[in-house]
Amino acid sequence: SILNMSDTEEVKDVQPAEEEVKETVDNIQVAVKLVLKKSQVNDGLVKGLNEVAKALDRKEALLCVLAENCEDAKYKKLIHALCKTNNIPLIEVEDRQEVGEWLGQCK
Repeated sequence: SILNMSDTEEVKDVQPAEEEVKETVDNIQVAVKLVLKKSQVNDGLVKGLNEVAKALDRKEALLCVLAENCEDAKYKKLIHALCKTNNIPLIEVEDRQEVGEWLGQCK
């Protein structure tokens, strides 16, 4: 007689070790903050003009976040052009200080 494992062993319900906490996103800034934090944790975040420009030019970026109050107009123009050329979504947030806080670079 042939025995199947299912005939001889009990089937246990397997629960995931960690349940993913679903956070409610009220606005775009909260969503951007969550995406940035998750990207940083998973080593998927690029910062700085040179690295960002390379990632945009190589079409490696999935999203670009730029502060509206960026002081260098040439920087903003370059980032806008690279995003538009490579069809990469660009999200502008109001304050660069706020982006720095989200990334833990300033308080």
